Amino acid sequence: MKILLLAIILSFGVGLWFGINIGKGNALYENPMNDPDVLSEAHESADDAGLIDQGEEFLNNKKSMLKGKVKDMVDDL
Repeated sequence: MKILLLAIILSFGVGLWFGINIGKGNALYENPMNDPDVLSEAHESADDAGLIDQGEEFLNNKKSMLKGKVKDMVDDL
């Protein structure tokens, strides 16, 4: 009885996995919950909010600050 219940649950899970992938037109082994549009939407919303430009500016400031510190350390040697 336990084996039958386990087999039913397992077959339901595998069938649901394959069924969702077939419905979406994906390969059977792919993750059915994976949504490729999420990354592009996140990038677009970050770009709209100006976060990408702010991050680039922050990294450039840190890069120039680190260059100055390294230059001072090399000059001290």
